[in-house]
Amino acid sequence: MTTGASSCRRRGPTADEGGKKFMGFAAPVTIVYPRIESLDTILGSTVKNATGEHLGVIHSLMIDTASGLVTFGVLSSGGIMGLGEKLYPVPWQALSRDPKADEFTLKVRKETFETAPSFDKGHWPKADDIAWFERVYRFYGVEPVWETKVT
Repeated sequence: MTTGASSCRRRGPTADEGGKKFMGFAAPVTIVYPRIESLDTILGSTVKNATGEHLGVIHSLMIDTASGLVTFGVLSSGGIMGLGEKLYPVPWQALSRDPKADEFTLKVRKETFETAPSFDKGHWPKADDIAWFERVYRFYGVEPVWETKVT
């Protein structure tokens, strides 16, 4: 099975290749295959920025139970042996992962990440505090999943 994305482009409306006729595309077509992973392979994954600086480790995921979408990867960062560590919710769409790598990338400077909205392990944000979660999305420049328009 092929993973990742592929792009196809045909010439003309009925290009002839080896005696076979194909319908032409007006624009390139990208086929994206799903990447389904178990929670065990995601939790504990390292998150680095584009320059390779360590930002944290995926501690947990937050899920919108109404839609079934993963909304946040919660990164743990700082502290020593769990003491003084902070949790940083990061919009799931802001994280990327090379299919061949075991780590995630977040395109943000380390100094910027350290000022991101965060919380302590014993004080998770209230699930109905939508304004707080929207502030997290805006911090990373991502549109909240509940505001995404379906066309």
